[in-house]
Amino acid sequence: MVVRHATPEDSRAIATIHVLSWQAAYQGVVPAQFLASMSVDQRERIWRQRLEQGAPGTWVIEEHGGVLGWISAGPSRDTDALPSTSELRAIYVDPKHWRRGVGQRLWDEVEDQLRRSGFSDVTVWVLQDNAGALAFYRSKGFVVDGIEKTVELGGTELVEIRLRKGLGG
Repeated sequence: MVVRHATPEDSRAIATIHVLSWQAAYQGVVPAQFLASMSVDQRERIWRQRLEQGAPGTWVIEEHGGVLGWISAGPSRDTDALPSTSELRAIYVDPKHWRRGVGQRLWDEVEDQLRRSGFSDVTVWVLQDNAGALAFYRSKGFVVDGIEKTVELGGTELVEIRLRKGLGG
């Protein structure tokens, strides 16, 4: 498996993995109607535009020429963040490749890059009812930092909690 920076040519794969992952991981957490309405074509347009504009901070992992997952990270967008705080904005793996170490490999690579870029810690926002994601992040050393917010998806209010991890170094 190889981790590399995403290019505009990866837009379709990123969009497909984004939608499939949401539809698999968020069943019973996010309203079914919202999940069913997700569009690969719409997400592909958004990703192509971002990547064509040179937006940094998105990587894909591929094996045998196929994209298995992607990750996006960069400086924290939180208003209370220090300049040394980074944010893991998203990490998604094609559900066909879950529990094969793909997410682990993606995170390991990006964690090293964040550390080398001078960030001292990293945060991630997770829906509090997403047990799978919480287990993954906790296994990587993230802890709940006590900050939460409410987001609206598909007409339903959901709670996101923030997790934090020191990057040492």
